[in-house]
Parts: sequence; structure tokens; C-alpha cells
Amino acid sequence: MNLMTEADFQSLLQTDRGEYYIGRWAYYSEVIKIINSLSIDKVLEVGPGMIPIIKDADIMLNPLDDQYGIPSEFSGSRIVHDGTVSPWPMEDKSYDLVIGLQVFEHFDNKQTRAFREVKRIAKRAILSFPYLWSGASDKPIHRAHNDIDRQLIDDWTLNVEPQKVIEIPRTGSAFSKGPRLIYYWEF
Repeated sequence: MNLMTEADFQSLLQTDRGEYYIGRWAYYSEVIKIINSLSIDKVLEVGPGMIPIIKDADIMLNPLDDQYGIPSEFSGSRIVHDGTVSPWPMEDKSYDLVIGLQVFEHFDNKQTRAFREVKRIAKRAILSFPYLWSGASDKPIHRAHNDIDRQLIDDWTLNVEPQKVIEIPRTGSAFSKGPRLIYYWEF
């Protein structure tokens, strides 16, 4: 498996979108630790940003342009599909792992639909969520991240108990650098 390295991440910070990614290594590295503890082959990353966590994973991209970038280099399949639309174009349990980092909050009140699809197509999942961010009045796009607590995440994930939850503290003063929760499930 070809995992993102800290050197890859540092290179990402040197791009024109690097400022957006500052502080993300704090949770990327925790996700990588979970992945390293697993025996997996086939992975799907939903909304991977400019570098997927697993560079040879399949990636699922929204059909709309992503202002935060899409991978320019990856070796898996590229699946263009709106994650809020069911069913996703994959067979049952076709992936050992689905990764979705900071994407579920953007699913327009269709998070439960998306989570059902994750459970259907995957044996395991790692999702991260903004946690208790507030102050989103400055930019309309930030509203999707505002006031997400554990109860809301439990609602989105159908109250399926995760095997692991990791809390990542704030990584900076900007709104987008707030705390995050990483959830890991085995289905």
C-alpha cells in the first residue's frame, strides 16, 4: 500500500492551496496509524483532496468542481459520483476500507444515506468530522462545519458504535483548524 508520507504532506503545503492543509497532519497521521494496523487490499477514499491518504486507493469525487483540489497523481480508479445519491456505483462489500476525511458534513443532510452506502460497500470505515466548531458566520461555506457534536455524528452514522474514536485538538486559530473526531468502524 502506497501511503501518504509526511514528506508528501510537506510538499502539499508548498502548493498554492497549502495554507488550507496546514495542521491536517495531526489527523492524517492518526488515520495512517489505523491503516497500518489493518490487513487491507482494496480501499476507496471519498473526497481525498490533493493527495489521497492511500495513493493507490480508488477515489470517489463529486461531479462538481472541488475548490480544494483533486489528486493529480494516484493509481486507483477515479469514480465520479455524488455521495448524497444512492446507491453508490459499487458492489456490496467490494472495499476493505472506505476513508472519508472531513467530507460527511458536506452531504446536505443526506449523511445517513451516505453512511448506509459506506456500510454496504465496505468492511471497515474511517471517517473524520469537525468537532464543536463555532463561529461560522464569516463565510457561508463554513456553516456545514458548525456545531457538529457527538450526538449529531451518532445520528449521521445510524448510532453504529465505532471500534475507535480519536479526538484531535485544535491545530491553529483559524476556523478550519478546529478540533476533529476520527471514527473507525468494522462492519
